[in-house]
Amino acid sequence: MLPFSQILKKSNPAFRTEKILAAIDLGTNSFHIVVVKLRPDSTLEYLTKEKESVRLGSGSSDYAVIQDDAMERGLACLKRFRSLADSYHAEIRAVATSALREAENRQVFLDRVEKETGIQIQVVSGNEEARLIYLGILQGLPVYDKRILLIDIGGGSTELLVGEKGEILFSTSLKLGAIRLTEKYLKKDPLSATDVQKCRIHIESVLSAFLPQIETWKPFMVVGSSGTISSVASMVLEKKMEKRDRLNGTEIPIDLFKDARKQVLDADSLKKRLKIPGLDAKRGDIIVGGVLVLDEVLQRIKAPSFTVSEFALREGIVYDTIESWFRHKDSSLPPLDNIREKAIKTVANLYPAGKKHAAAVVKITLQMFDDLKDLHGLGNLERDYLETACYLHQVGLCISHHNYHKHSYYIIRNSEAMVGFSNSEIEIIALIARYHRKGGPKGKHEEFKTLRPDDQLLVKKLAAFLRIGDGLDRSEKSIIERLYAVVERGKVLCRLYHQKGTDPNLEIWSVTEKKDLFEETYGVSLEFQTFTV
Repeated sequence: MLPFSQILKKSNPAFRTEKILAAIDLGTNSFHIVVVKLRPDSTLEYLTKEKESVRLGSGSSDYAVIQDDAMERGLACLKRFRSLADSYHAEIRAVATSALREAENRQVFLDRVEKETGIQIQVVSGNEEARLIYLGILQGLPVYDKRILLIDIGGGSTELLVGEKGEILFSTSLKLGAIRLTEKYLKKDPLSATDVQKCRIHIESVLSAFLPQIETWKPFMVVGSSGTISSVASMVLEKKMEKRDRLNGTEIPIDLFKDARKQVLDADSLKKRLKIPGLDAKRGDIIVGGVLVLDEVLQRIKAPSFTVSEFALREGIVYDTIESWFRHKDSSLPPLDNIREKAIKTVANLYPAGKKHAAAVVKITLQMFDDLKDLHGLGNLERDYLETACYLHQVGLCISHHNYHKHSYYIIRNSEAMVGFSNSEIEIIALIARYHRKGGPKGKHEEFKTLRPDDQLLVKKLAAFLRIGDGLDRSEKSIIERLYAVVERGKVLCRLYHQKGTDPNLEIWSVTEKKDLFEETYGVSLEFQTFTV
C-alpha cells in the first residue's frame, strides 16, 4: 500500500472546484442513476442513487419495437431522474444498452426523451457496454492485476469479457438476457419442463461458439455483476443464514450456486419462486432465464466459484466520463489499480483535520511492526490492515469526540466508500480502529465475539500496535521522528528519537497508559528510551 503522502501526490487534480455528475444506465430491465461529486483531490463522494424497474424491453421477444406502455414508463422514470440530477446541479450522462440498441423505433424514444427532459441518450454497442462494465468492476474489486472473466446478465443481453490490468483480451455481447429469454421461452405459469429445456438448448447453442475462445484465456477469476448475480448471492446467503450489508466481493462456491439453481428450477410457478428466501420479488418472473445462462457458463468453464461485483455499468459510466474531463484538462485520474488507496483517502476526507496525525501514527506504527516481525509473525496483508486502520482510526471525530473510537468503527464498517475490501476485511479494520483507545477487545463485545477465533487474535495483535503508535503522537505534533524496536531478554525495548528542543514526555505518559494490550497479547514487557537527533 502506498504511503498517504504519495497517494496525495498522485492525485494530480484537474479541477480546483468540485464537479457533480449524474450517470444514468438505461437497462432493459431497470434504469439506474447515481450522482457523484468529484472533489479537487480526485476522490469521489457518492451523493445518491436510485433504481426503477422499467422493463423497457417487455412485450417484444425480438426487441424490434419498444411498446407504448414501456416507452411511457421509461419517460416517466427519466423525468424523475432529471429532477433528481437537477437538485444536485449535476451534469448528466445517460447510456442505453440492449433494448434501445435493437429497437427499430428507438429514435422515437430518444427524441421524446430529449424533447421532454433535455437528456441526450448515448446508445452503446455490446462491446462498449462490456468495456464500461469492466471499468465499473475495477473500481469496486481489487482485481486490476488479475485476469478475470466478467459475466454480466442483463435483461436483453449477456456480456462476457476477459480482462487483465485494464486491457480487454476478449469480449462479446450475446442476446441472452433474462427478459428476452423469459419472453421467448418462459412466459407460461407454471413453467413446463419442456419450455425450460428449450431455453437451455438455445442458451447452449448461442454460447457454444464463444466459450471455447474464452477457455483459451484460462486461468482466470470469475466475476459476476448485475441483477441475476446479486439475486443468486442473496439466495445463497439467506440459506446460510448470513446477514451482510453489502454483497460486493462475496465469493459464491459452485456447490452453493447449484443449491440456489435447484431452488429456482424446482419452483415452477411465480408464486413458488416468490417464496424463495433472498429472491427480490421484482425479479421472480425473470430469474429462471438468468440462472440458466449463468449455469451454462459456469458449467462449461468448470468454475469453482464466482465473485459478486455490485459495481457495474453505471460506475463505469462515472469513471469513463470523469476520465474524459481529466483528458480535456491535460491531466489524468489516479489509475484503476489503487482502489484501496482511493477508498482510504475518501473515508479519511470525512475528518481532514486528522490527516497529519494519521500520517504520523502510520509512520511510527509501521516502523514498530516491521522491526518486530519475528515477534508477531504477520505478513504484508495484515500490515495493510494495520496501515488502513491507522489512517482511519480518528475519522469518528467527524461525529463527536465522545466515544469517537466507536464512531470510527461504525463509519468504516458501513461506509460505501470502502471498496476493494471484503466484508471480513472491513470488519477487522474497523475493529482495529475501534480498539485504539479506552478498553481493549472483550468477549462480551457483540461485534468482536462474532469473529472467528483467528480473526479475534489478529484484531488484538494489530490493535496493540495501533495503540502504541497513537500514544506516541499524543500531542499531534509529530515529535517522535523515528522508532527502533528490538526484543531483548523477554521484553521489547523501543528507542524513540526526537528533535533537540522538543519534549516527548506527553507521548511517553500516553503510551505507558496504553501499552497493556500489547504486553498482554505478546507476553512481553514494553519499555521506552528517548534520544535526541
